[in-house]
Amino acid sequence: MISEEASRALLGICKTVPMTHQQMAESLRVTFFPFGRSSQRVARFADRLRQAMASSGVDVVPFDRAIAAGRRGKIQEGIVIIAPGTLEEGRLPVDYVPNLRTNAVVGIVDGPCPARDRSDQQDKLNTIVEALVWSIVQVVIYVDDPQWTVCTMNGAIIPCKGGGTFSEDVYGTLIPKLAAPVVPPHASDFQVEEGALDLGAMRWEPYVRDFEESSPLWAETGVMLFHTSMNDVKFRNTYYRRVAAAYLDKRSGMSYGFLSRQPAIAVQPALTEEEASRLGCWPMLQSSGIGRSNGIMYVRMNVRSHPMVAPLDDVSVLATRSGCDKSHVNGHRDLVLLGIRDGTIYMQTPKDLDASVDARPSYDTLTILAHAIANSLIASVLKRIDPGALFLRTFERSGVALAHWHGTIERTVIPAGYVQFGEDNPPVSCSTHQAALYTLTGKLRAFGEEIARGEAYLGDVHIEPHHGVNVTWPTLTGLATKMLGHRVADAEPARERMTA
Repeated sequence: MISEEASRALLGICKTVPMTHQQMAESLRVTFFPFGRSSQRVARFADRLRQAMASSGVDVVPFDRAIAAGRRGKIQEGIVIIAPGTLEEGRLPVDYVPNLRTNAVVGIVDGPCPARDRSDQQDKLNTIVEALVWSIVQVVIYVDDPQWTVCTMNGAIIPCKGGGTFSEDVYGTLIPKLAAPVVPPHASDFQVEEGALDLGAMRWEPYVRDFEESSPLWAETGVMLFHTSMNDVKFRNTYYRRVAAAYLDKRSGMSYGFLSRQPAIAVQPALTEEEASRLGCWPMLQSSGIGRSNGIMYVRMNVRSHPMVAPLDDVSVLATRSGCDKSHVNGHRDLVLLGIRDGTIYMQTPKDLDASVDARPSYDTLTILAHAIANSLIASVLKRIDPGALFLRTFERSGVALAHWHGTIERTVIPAGYVQFGEDNPPVSCSTHQAALYTLTGKLRAFGEEIARGEAYLGDVHIEPHHGVNVTWPTLTGLATKMLGHRVADAEPARERMTA
């Protein structure tokens, strides 16, 4: 429905992004760290991994050639370091990288994944984070015959078989994780407007109330896990703690899930191609699919095989700040306003916010904004082709909600009119450009397919493989209530059978 160039421009992504498995493999450069003490099992696994990566098209660089000229033994930026075996303080891979934001590090450990025997989801995640921070790596691979397990910063725990599917798992699972690694967004990445958000204003009151009233319901669902605090995990020394803090942009820990509300706005209808041809930006719309005229951004889309042009206002979303407890949201402390103007992301923090509060944006900021942009474009199209559409009426009257958690959702929870997309995408990590582009293009495509079938579009369930789900719903309270009601309904027949 929308060109690749337009998608990147809307999200402020300046460079071409590898989107397919093969493009990711060919974009990836790795080197194997030679200073770990490896068991025979880990050494064999590392050799096999090196061969599988090279066969997939990955550039495997010898360690001595990976060192940057004139950088005092530092690895070149952009090279992923794979570190097999037990690593020693002072000779961790992080000691050889100029910046963890430009060099991902993978540890390979002998033994079963410690999360395997933990039943509590929070406990599973805490266990993995402890392993990641001990060696300052973003991915850890546990090698335990006959399987190996990939664990990542965004809470993914992916068991892989060690037999004939090994190369397929490297290509389909590990390479996307390394080619599109988690990079926590820093405040410096955005235009930060400290204290510009007045959550006491009447405009925000219904949204703040929705966050606060829904949070105890989310606690009851059990899907919104609390973050793993950096104060609760062990570092080798204070230097490595400072390195991790800088990488996390001084966040207090690793956070999972978010809640957000896109506020209601008046929607302008999409234009026909004939109407759009009168715009001053028409040549740009024809060449790149996006243009600006009289201060308004326009996006060219394909709707039911017909070109249409949708106007797009500045997009903004109220969202939980990174690290807050989603099951106890304080609306005047735990929310930030995220927005995007002309490809530049801005963040407003609350007025009179206590200086001790970490007002950091969600790891998923770009994905949140991609959903919001798509919602606005969908509403504009519906305003033209179906002005009475329920999604449009909701969007204009009260806005829409988006909730994300690390897990799944029962398909039976979702009523007719909701579409599911994303399950076939490569399993990239959150915070990545790929994740945001899959969101924007996939959501618009799912909408287009739904209306092409003559079905009403009400919202969607966005599946992020090995990561979680994003659910678009009218309100946060309504979605949490729906999930709890479904759980009770499922339990009722079981009780009846036991009684009988």
